[in-house]
Amino acid sequence: MVTVSSENREIIGRAYQEVRPDIFSIFRQACIAEDTCEDLVQEVFVKIMGLDIIIASQLKALAVTIAYQKRTDYLRHRVYMNKVRNEGSWQMERSYTNQEAEVNDILQTEMKVIRCMSELDSRTYILSRFEEKSADEIALTLNLSKRAVESRIYRTRQMVREHVRKVIGF
Repeated sequence: MVTVSSENREIIGRAYQEVRPDIFSIFRQACIAEDTCEDLVQEVFVKIMGLDIIIASQLKALAVTIAYQKRTDYLRHRVYMNKVRNEGSWQMERSYTNQEAEVNDILQTEMKVIRCMSELDSRTYILSRFEEKSADEIALTLNLSKRAVESRIYRTRQMVREHVRKVIGF
């Protein structure tokens, strides 16, 4: 359980009031339903509450960065789930809106990075990202320690993000 000091709680509360409309609009720009946008905004600030050190002057930038990452993650997941539901494969149809094309580009780039990973890294990433398994569940499945799984998830997600930024330009 995360304990947030009263000082940090106050700083985060002020930042929430100030930045909430901007964070909300980041999600709405991606045509995400309003109730889901609200949930995602809350997730951004829950993540911030888990930080040990809060620097008030950098909190807005941090919240925006987390929001863009959450939006990308949400869109990737939505595309994947639609794909599984509709076809059960990675092949995408050719007619897209601009956002669907962007998400498809991200997904294709993500899959290229996954194919370049070691078998254990790619399996860990897929279990975490697409099958929504927790670190504990992955550790049991792959016979690894929870810490090893967390490290692999962090490292592989970072690899994917860096490659997507290079290729797509985010």
